[in-house]
Amino acid sequence: MKRVTIKDVAREAGVSITTVSHALSGQGVLKQETRDRIVELAKSMQYIPDWNGQNLKSARTGLLGFFTSSISGYYGVLVDAMYGECKARGYGMEIFIFDDGENLLKLLMGKRVDGAVILHSGLIEEQERHLQDMEFPVVYLDRESRGIHTSSVLFDSYESGRMAAEYLYALGHRRILVLKGVDFTYDGRMRQIGFEDFMREKNRPLGQEYILNCRFDRRIAYRETKAFLQKGLPLPDAVFASNDDSAFGCITALREEGHSVPEDISVLGCDDVELSQWYAPALTTIRTHIREQGILAMQELAGLVQGTKEGEIHRIAGEIIERCSCRRK
Repeated sequence: MKRVTIKDVAREAGVSITTVSHALSGQGVLKQETRDRIVELAKSMQYIPDWNGQNLKSARTGLLGFFTSSISGYYGVLVDAMYGECKARGYGMEIFIFDDGENLLKLLMGKRVDGAVILHSGLIEEQERHLQDMEFPVVYLDRESRGIHTSSVLFDSYESGRMAAEYLYALGHRRILVLKGVDFTYDGRMRQIGFEDFMREKNRPLGQEYILNCRFDRRIAYRETKAFLQKGLPLPDAVFASNDDSAFGCITALREEGHSVPEDISVLGCDDVELSQWYAPALTTIRTHIREQGILAMQELAGLVQGTKEGEIHRIAGEIIERCSCRRK
């Protein structure tokens, strides 16, 4: 099958080659509707930019990119670790924050960076396949993907969910309240599945009334825990919060309703953010090694960019950090 060229796209769109180039690279001054029309046409024609030809003129950018929808809170540690590894390897680093995967894809097609670390649930499967077709070096932090130019560096969130359930179960807790994260994210989904699988294997499946949708958010966890307590259901022996921020919101709600942690109810978090060790009570949690994830992601990306390796999937195991918020029943 003949490779579609930029000339073919320009002819089909009725514009110049320069206009197509500007539309796909995000450069130049174009009306947004013109840019969007050309990008959609290029995708429908399965046009893949010839980066090798472009690099004859522009060489490499010397930049690696991090593409995400947020860098708030915990992600600051991740960004700092990635930048340190980039600097050590002679690369600069750019951060791009987008609401949707379409803008992310457009920018990558413009070859602003030599490779990308992506943590963005808005990037859909079709766009992911397009990046693979482009043979663009990518490391994902939020999905399992592997190819010649594609790797994933993930927390082993399924095993972390099982670890949380096993830990609380070993302390004698049987009625457990779960504050789940965001269903459409890899970590949120896999932590929940791992936890529920373990409890089901112990013939202690979770009732739906003991699963609260807290979306990794402290304020939502506070509100949902308050609402649960006011229903008058039997109190849980323990709480598993899918991240530490949710655990903090939950503990505040429990206290305001007259319950002590861990004397009345144990609370287990996940992530081991810096505040966990200084909180009162100091939070027992699962350390997910976010700094190590950032370093490994950039090591992996540098290898893909330099062509010294092919893609693979890495999983980083969590570990229980015991402090003061859990005790044996």
